[in-house]
Order: sequence, then structure tokens, then C-alpha cells
Amino acid sequence: MNPDPLFPAAPGPLDLTRAPSILFFFGLSGSGKSYVGDIIGRYGGWEVYHADDDITPEMRSALSRAEPFTDKMRAAYISALIDKIRERRLSAPRLVVTQGVYKQRHRDHLLASAPDMELIWVTAPDTLINERIARRSSGIAIESAAALKADFEVPPPGIKTIRNDADDLNIIDQLNRFFSAEAPPG
Repeated sequence: MNPDPLFPAAPGPLDLTRAPSILFFFGLSGSGKSYVGDIIGRYGGWEVYHADDDITPEMRSALSRAEPFTDKMRAAYISALIDKIRERRLSAPRLVVTQGVYKQRHRDHLLASAPDMELIWVTAPDTLINERIARRSSGIAIESAAALKADFEVPPPGIKTIRNDADDLNIIDQLNRFFSAEAPPG
């Protein structure tokens, strides 16, 4: 049997037995939130929602000018994002969401809106983040990412964190440490 090159076999078994029904990956532009979400979609069969696809025209305009988002832009977007997540949950029993969510108050608001959601911070070394952004043919520019980075609020200690600086197997191993049947509860 020839393996399908579009859907390769999992590099290791992904076990999300203890995961809540919504996993929300946040972090800096270029940290690899979408990459981590796509691993869960590909190897775990979860629906994946890259919420950057739904940023507002006003936010897109700010990015094109390498300006940070205003509080008003962010608040309106977070409210719309909560509605989108609720809508997607109607047809998706297990959902992965990826989006930067740079402000802690917005992360708190998201968590309050969905008790079956867990937020996970995706990190990577700055040099790797800059390399990833520079390689992109579309999306955020390095100047825009730098403007946004200044607004990022580091989450409180104790939040689950994925360090995205290796390959699929490394990500799967980290996810399994959090959510496998053998992982400690909580």
C-alpha cells in the first residue's frame, strides 16, 4: 500500500484523551499556532479554525500600515470570534482554534465564554519566528509582526505552553504530555 503524500502517517500516536473539546492556541505571529492546530487536525481528526481568516477589514488595514491594533478593534474582534466559535461548535464535537489573542483580558473573556475550552501558548525563538515570517509569500510582514509584538502580554505562570521549534513528532510529544490517557489530570 502506497502512503498518501498529502496525508502522511502520523509520526507518533497523538492521544488527546484528556483534552477539552476546544483547544485554543495563541501566541506571537510566526510562533506556529496554525502549524500546531494543523497537526491536531491532520493526526487527530479535529476541525481546525484559523481565526486570523476572520480578522476585520480595519485590522487588515492596520497590519498593512505596520500599526498595532487598537483596543476597540480587538474588543470587537473578540466578540465576533466568540460567536464564530459557538457557531462552529454546533457541527464540530472537537475544535482547534488558532489566533494571536495578544491581551490577557481577551483570553480571560474567551475562557469565560466557553468552559470546555483550554488556551495553550505557542512559543518559538525570536530568530525562528522572524525566519518564518520572512519566508511567507503572503500574510503578516515583519514590520507588522514587530508592531504587534510590542502589545503582547505574557500569560500568567502555569499555562500550558508548546515550544514550536522542531517537527511534528516533537509537537505530538508535547501534546501527549498534556492530554494523553497517561497524562496527569489538570
